[in-house]
Formats: sequence, structure tokens, C-alpha cells
Amino acid sequence: MVGAYIQGFRVENFAFVGGAFDWLTPFSVLTGLGLMAGYALLGATWLILKSEGHIQDWAYKITPMLLALVLGVFSIISIWTPFVNPLVWERWFGHLQLIWIFPALALLSAFMVYRSVKRRDEGIPFVATIGIYVFTYLGLIVSKWPVIVPPDYTLWDAASAPESQLFLLIGMLFVIPIILAYTAWTYWVFRGKVRVGEGYH
Repeated sequence: MVGAYIQGFRVENFAFVGGAFDWLTPFSVLTGLGLMAGYALLGATWLILKSEGHIQDWAYKITPMLLALVLGVFSIISIWTPFVNPLVWERWFGHLQLIWIFPALALLSAFMVYRSVKRRDEGIPFVATIGIYVFTYLGLIVSKWPVIVPPDYTLWDAASAPESQLFLLIGMLFVIPIILAYTAWTYWVFRGKVRVGEGYH
């Protein structure tokens, strides 16, 4: 999905006119593999945070390999993306912008993952991995803003009627606090490490 979003798809008069397999390109496949590696990295650093003993040792061992794989795939995608989408080329290379801060922060987060694993820190690898994702997605958003529906429909073109947005806003004012409270409670219940012979009750 991310690869298809970056490369765009054929639309005429607000209607999709492409084929069922337009999304299946080498670029989208590589993007999907990169995301799989990224989620594996996220899972490994989560195991470092939440486990101990041989499971944690295994997670420490595979994290640098997963990090190298993620950086390799993301580097290829970053070089490839401007050639796939002219808007991204113009946004990144048209003139010097603050947009370059996002890949710099993503690389800094990757360095923090590597260093913290070597130092056998427990919490920093997971937080820094989240940083890689946050800054990568922010870079993607800024690269195409305000185009939200490829190839050239902006956020305002795709927006629903103000009445619909107001209805959703009112609903969100009630639902989001409940979701946040439930999520916080869940994290509180499952706080600490998972140890052999122990369970949650």
C-alpha cells in the first residue's frame, strides 16, 4: 500500500481507471519487504524491553542484522522514490529545504538503536526504532503534501462535507479518550518483564 501510494495510480475524474494489479511493481514489492523488516526490528526491540535471559540475548543478537536490512532497503527506496514520483523529486531537490531534517533524524534514531544494543540498554532500542518509523513517515508526508490521493488530489479535494466532518469530530471527542484510557490501562497491566514461570492474571 505504501509503495502504491508513493508511485501513484491512474485516476480520471476522481475515478480509478487502472487494473487490478497496478500496485504490483518492483518498487511496491521492495517497499513491502522493507516494512516487513522494519516490523521485525520493532518486534526484536520490544523483546529486548519485555524479556530477559536467552530470549533477550537472541533479540540483542538479531537486532543489528535487522537494522542493517531496514537501512539497506530504506536507502534503496529513498534513492528510487524521486525517480518514481516527480513531485517528490521537486520537493527534495528543487531547492534546499528543511525536509532533509527527517532523514537525518531517522538516521540518528538508527544510530541510537545500534549504539544502545551494543551497550545492552533495554528501553532505548525500542523507542529509537519507533523514531525511525515516525521520521520516515513524516518525510513521506512532507514529500507529497498536500497531495493525499495519488496522483494529484489534495487533502481538500478528497475531504468530505463539513457536516460529515463535524459529525465525526463529535464522535471522536467521546471515543478517543476511552481508547487512550483503555490503552494506558492495558500498558499498566502488562508493565514489567515477562519472566519464565510467570503470567498475567
